[in-house]
Amino acid sequence: MKNALLLTLLLSGAAQAETLFEYGRQCAKQVTEIPAFSCMAGQEIPITVDGQPVPPQPAPARCDKPSLLPQHDVGSQGQCVPGSRALVLRDDKTAQISAVCRKQVARPAGSALFDEINVISHSIKDGKTCWFTAKAKAPLSEAAGIDGRWVPSPSTLTRKPQPTSPEGVRALPADKVWQTPHQVAWSQPACINCHDSGPFMYSPYIAQTTQLPGDPFGVYQPNAIGEDFKKAWAKLHAFGITTRGNTCTACHRMGNMNSCRVAMDQSTGRGQQEGGDEWSKKFPQSHWMSPGNLHSQAQWDEQFSESLKKLAACCEDPQGAGCKVVDYGPKRARR
Repeated sequence: MKNALLLTLLLSGAAQAETLFEYGRQCAKQVTEIPAFSCMAGQEIPITVDGQPVPPQPAPARCDKPSLLPQHDVGSQGQCVPGSRALVLRDDKTAQISAVCRKQVARPAGSALFDEINVISHSIKDGKTCWFTAKAKAPLSEAAGIDGRWVPSPSTLTRKPQPTSPEGVRALPADKVWQTPHQVAWSQPACINCHDSGPFMYSPYIAQTTQLPGDPFGVYQPNAIGEDFKKAWAKLHAFGITTRGNTCTACHRMGNMNSCRVAMDQSTGRGQQEGGDEWSKKFPQSHWMSPGNLHSQAQWDEQFSESLKKLAACCEDPQGAGCKVVDYGPKRARR
């Protein structure tokens, strides 16, 4: 009897799990619909070693500006695989949509196969943000992957056939490409762990393109949509940290999770980037905050070192003396 009841409860929970369409419809209604798109229309993200472009194959073990997203799927060739592409699908006063089509396995030039696709849609008005991920089946290989010629929309208001591309390519059904909300929300590390300062992350890797929206001080609600995201991230309270007159947070927020623990060190020469070569460790490229760093080491230290020291202390104790916590939600409360 107990086993039958347990099975009923499990089946009931599974039946109530939010589908991709249900989550996508909420995102379309509260943020914006996401169009079908071609990864090949995106701008290729360069991979260089000592300033020189590398051929499509083989992927170097280390490079000047590696991807910061951990690339540890079975079969992955690391942080420096050529051929990834980025594109902005929308960027206006209402909404922003960013897509990155990633390669973890080196393939011939022009290959339309990708190993992971990430899409973020973000409302400028109220900060609500949606997260979509597609992943190729592991183990990853050169001959297999996600067809990036025409990627189906993960977020529409109504169920409708996916349109064909201008070249006549028909996309697979969305649920055959995109992960479920449950898979994305409960994956580790959670999206919000790294996107704790805002919806879009700057890095030397993505900054080689012009394909990155920006809303550094806008309202931000990373888990306002989707039951799985509300549950999975309930205890992951992202908030900003700053101090009075801080030269770092004059340009952007400093999130309390990955930004405090990892990115702050990686961007200021105090921590290594996975896959980074010797060139990446030398000043000024080791100090990629602020963007386009043209300072000498002495100038950089004079402008930023004290602010960095204060931020590091507040990361350890957000309630410490001189620390200010900035909430991202609708009220933007400060305490």
